[in-house]
Amino acid sequence: MRAFLLTLIIVLVAFVVKIDLTEGTLPLAAFYPKETEELCEEQLEPSYINIQVIQGDSIHSLFAMKPAKVPMTFPERLQLFYQLNPHLQLQELVPGENIKLPLSFGLENLCGK
Repeated sequence: MRAFLLTLIIVLVAFVVKIDLTEGTLPLAAFYPKETEELCEEQLEPSYINIQVIQGDSIHSLFAMKPAKVPMTFPERLQLFYQLNPHLQLQELVPGENIKLPLSFGLENLCGK
């Protein structure tokens, strides 16, 4: 009987650890009260400029032409680029297309607009 209980406890602990590692945290009761969910959620968008792509442009050349306002790594800026231009994730830049080029992490609150 002890072996069965010990095995059950080990399996339960392993299951909890697996869920914690794969999902981030254990699903618990609501952390925030419902009142905060009903408030206006802030819509944040990074600062950017609109540019038109010309023949021979690449993401690297665009980032070099228009440097960021604040220091950020290439992967961080690339992540912002794809957030602003999700249609370009599996596509190359097309000459004549207007795209949004991120300049900083400076986020603007669009809630009241």
